[in-house]
Amino acid sequence: MAAGVNFSEATCGACIGIGHVPASDSISLRTFNRNFEGRSGIEDDNVFLCSPEVAAAAAIKGEIVDPRDLAEEEEGLEAPGVELPDEYDGSKTDLITPDEAVDDELVKGPNIGDVPLKDQLSADVEGEALLKMEDNITTDHIIPATQDILMYRSNVPKLSEFTLSRVDDTFAERALDADGGFLVAGENYGQGSSREHAALCPMYLGIEGVLAQSFARIHRANLFNFGIVPLQIDEDTYENIDQGDDVEIVDDVYDAVTSGQEEFTVRINGEDEYTAVLDASERERDILAAGGKLAWTKEQAEGASGAAPADD
Repeated sequence: MAAGVNFSEATCGACIGIGHVPASDSISLRTFNRNFEGRSGIEDDNVFLCSPEVAAAAAIKGEIVDPRDLAEEEEGLEAPGVELPDEYDGSKTDLITPDEAVDDELVKGPNIGDVPLKDQLSADVEGEALLKMEDNITTDHIIPATQDILMYRSNVPKLSEFTLSRVDDTFAERALDADGGFLVAGENYGQGSSREHAALCPMYLGIEGVLAQSFARIHRANLFNFGIVPLQIDEDTYENIDQGDDVEIVDDVYDAVTSGQEEFTVRINGEDEYTAVLDASERERDILAAGGKLAWTKEQAEGASGAAPADD
């Protein structure tokens, strides 16, 4: 603190450009988990992630140094230790549960809407390749979390207007006009924050599937959860699909998904055909076929209630 360190509370703050905005075209070391372009609040930032030890050592020396070397150079300079408790209270005694279930009305503000549901997966899945993207598209690319749109986080129709605006600010309008279609991407599509809105908003805009060379693990799971088909393609297929092409999954998609089929035929512009792969567990396939996890959960609940008669 004597060196001029500013402490921040644990919140969505500097990592989305709220406070601690770096100088233009400067280098900034950050200890929070974001290094997306422009994420720190200015477009031409150069943000690098590092440990608190590296950040502290760099602040003291004015250059990036190994904190272990600095500790050897500076007498008495040691990182403070952290004392952890031997055990944690894992009980739920602080939760007050009602004596019986009640059907109370959920009061919502004017800006809070219901989460949109997707219909059951169709047999025929086709549409336009609405946007072709490069490698390492992050969830921040897909749905930004900047302070100017946080107010809409519970208003999916409004929030969806910002979908992929960092890549192409015409995308959302084009997707609605086209009544949906496909996204095409390179390697590691959906890296970064788990952000479920990065799957929810494309689903709302009518995106039926994503053709990518590879998917980030958490975003891939969210695509299943919102009924969007994540198909993996090879580099040759990626190179031969252009934005604006007509894309058709030739197979009966519903039957193929529910039967465990892994390889799908993708036809481009009614002519060239390529192979895409759906690597999914049985549970993921059930969720996808239902139209997403909310629809699947509803099916499970209705099935359980129908199978279990009430006690006398």
